Amino acid sequence: MLFLIYINDLPDNLELLAKLFADDTSLFSTIHDPNKSAKLLNDDLLKISDWAFKWKMLFNPDLTKQAQEVIFSCKSKKIDHPVVYFNEAPVAITSCQKHLGMHLDEKLNFNTHIKEKIAKANKGIGIIRKLAYSLPRESLITIYKSFVRPHIDYGDIIYDQPNNEQFCDTIERVQYNAALAITGAIKGTSQQKIYNELGLESLRFRRWFRRLCVFYKIKTTQLPSYLYELIPKSNHNYNTRNIDHIDSYYCRTDVFKYSFFPYTIVEWNKLDANLKNAKSYMCFRNSLLKIGRPVQNSIFKILNPLGIKLLTRLRLGLSHLNEHRFRHNFQDCLNPLCSCSLEIESTTHFFLHCHYYNTFRQTLLDTVETIIQDISHLRDDSLTNQLLHGSQNYSFEENNKILNASIKYILETNIGFQVH
Repeated sequence: MLFLIYINDLPDNLELLAKLFADDTSLFSTIHDPNKSAKLLNDDLLKISDWAFKWKMLFNPDLTKQAQEVIFSCKSKKIDHPVVYFNEAPVAITSCQKHLGMHLDEKLNFNTHIKEKIAKANKGIGIIRKLAYSLPRESLITIYKSFVRPHIDYGDIIYDQPNNEQFCDTIERVQYNAALAITGAIKGTSQQKIYNELGLESLRFRRWFRRLCVFYKIKTTQLPSYLYELIPKSNHNYNTRNIDHIDSYYCRTDVFKYSFFPYTIVEWNKLDANLKNAKSYMCFRNSLLKIGRPVQNSIFKILNPLGIKLLTRLRLGLSHLNEHRFRHNFQDCLNPLCSCSLEIESTTHFFLHCHYYNTFRQTLLDTVETIIQDISHLRDDSLTNQLLHGSQNYSFEENNKILNASIKYILETNIGFQVH
């Protein structure tokens, strides 16, 4: 606090915009005339040097942290800019700088930032893979949400490119790989199914959701007023049927069209009026989450990592069974039939019909019959679903018993180890 008070008057006499954060100071100039901008920068940097000398401050004593300059421009043909000096030394021109954890590159496409964040997230996913057989699923999900996903979340409302499918797929692949690590599912499993299993919303939805949450705070003046001033003001001076509608920006380029305010305002106007007029931020946030966050499938706190992994593969429709492998074009699976007969080796066949496992099956059915009444009257698909997921009609303990019996059956058949 004393340090911040000490340097608080640093930008007072500067011509250009200055931003201070802790011991980091940045100057900004909008370039219409390169020579004029360079002169303003040099004049302000000289003032900063004089200020530092007067108040016994030393800028950039570390040679690795010398002053740097980035010229942000999307022009294909670069313009020559005069040299800028600080402390009688030329300021180094770089293509990218890191500010508050975000890499700002000269094209503002955030490729460097995204590449670094994905690399950090992938290291976390590697740790989850190592812990997958030691920790319960809930702990793995918590690790992902606490230490992996925040790397991707940071700055996402700024770097988001909702119109760029390749970009969205690259980002989404991080969470998909994390979901594979948590569940032990096989690569190629349906993304939507595995997200439903874990109760995870897609990262694409998450960026859309986070944009709207920030916009709600801006609109309700819960964030600095200069952000509120950027919302276009309606020219209508009469009552309209859609009073919550916000006028859109005129967008000449796609870069601007899909940036925060233009894109978010369009998406805001699509929301239901009751949602836009939510009484509090938490009401708005929770209502918005219901649109895209699935309800997690429960495993009823079963602490059997291998068994849960194999059970989950059956739930997700990509497992050791020939029907699943044939549908996903496994090279060593020429047809979907079970080796026991001419019947397709489906999940239902595996649990209820394959005569190779009659002994194990009888133990399974004897166990679940103590919970599932009139088991003989259930349709095969309904019984299979209950063996995989349990049922809302049963208590937590009963569902735990059913799933444990199913896991025991899967492990005893030994067939679940054929696919890794």
